[in-house]
Amino acid sequence: MNEIDIVRNLRDEVPHRPDVHAEERRLLAEIRGGSPSPGRRPARPAFRPRWGLALAGVGLAAGAVVAVQAGGIEEPRDRPAVAGPSADRPPSAAVVLENAALVAARAEAADIRPDQWVYRKESQHFPHGDLPTFEMWARMDGQRTAVREEGGELKIGKGEKGPMNPATTQRDVDALPTDPDALLAHFRGMDRDMTPLSICQPNCPAGTETDVKAFGTIGWYLKFGPMIPPEKTAAMYRALAKIPNVRIEENATDGDGRPGIGVVLDLGPAGKGYYILDARDYRYLGTKVVTGDDTAAMSVLGSGVVDEPGQTP
Repeated sequence: MNEIDIVRNLRDEVPHRPDVHAEERRLLAEIRGGSPSPGRRPARPAFRPRWGLALAGVGLAAGAVVAVQAGGIEEPRDRPAVAGPSADRPPSAAVVLENAALVAARAEAADIRPDQWVYRKESQHFPHGDLPTFEMWARMDGQRTAVREEGGELKIGKGEKGPMNPATTQRDVDALPTDPDALLAHFRGMDRDMTPLSICQPNCPAGTETDVKAFGTIGWYLKFGPMIPPEKTAAMYRALAKIPNVRIEENATDGDGRPGIGVVLDLGPAGKGYYILDARDYRYLGTKVVTGDDTAAMSVLGSGVVDEPGQTP
């Protein structure tokens, strides 16, 4: 019996091709009433920020199979000792991501009205320096969007017509398969790249291109938090575990220094992409890309659902 089978057996024992980057810049410029400041754009083309609708919302579900502490991952006490983490061998991606999937599957599906707004607050860190922390609101029916940079005024504009539109995203997610293998095949075969931060595009190692696409797309959707049905979130975690070169890094940190579990796509000298999950409940904290001595990161500092722009959860 492998690690996945052991974990799953414990369930009953516990109670088209849009230019996303260009659209993001256009949307923010429209809301701000001007063009993006060239001085605020990343200096290195290897790091291409994409403004996903970031909502951290995997959520803590009672009765998780594995108790997770801020300092690391605690395997079930009745597991064979050989499967537990050690100083020499971190926990496997299969075990950690199956646990995350079980927690996600037990979460209650969010009931968001079309007239409500999804909210996030996000920080941005790049090798040349930090960009302003921003807050963003998007109305669920896709009709309006609002943004407020740190220290600035709230700017309300028209809804995004492309992949950032929450109504569009909701339709896309509803059509996604829940079988992890089918979901991974779907993401690998997409005709566009969707990712919070590019890892190695367009110069990924030969043979890894579709894996990078799938890894990035899963991170894009995880940022939508409570908009993603629990069974789809669970399938995404299980699909992540099936991507070659994905491993777990304990005590990883996001761009703001918050500790968590690192889900890492390690491409060697080409770079490493991270998704940082809260070690207590697997909540998505953010993403970062490490290439040589350079690190770029985007962290979710707050998220939720509110009744009007300018409100915070």
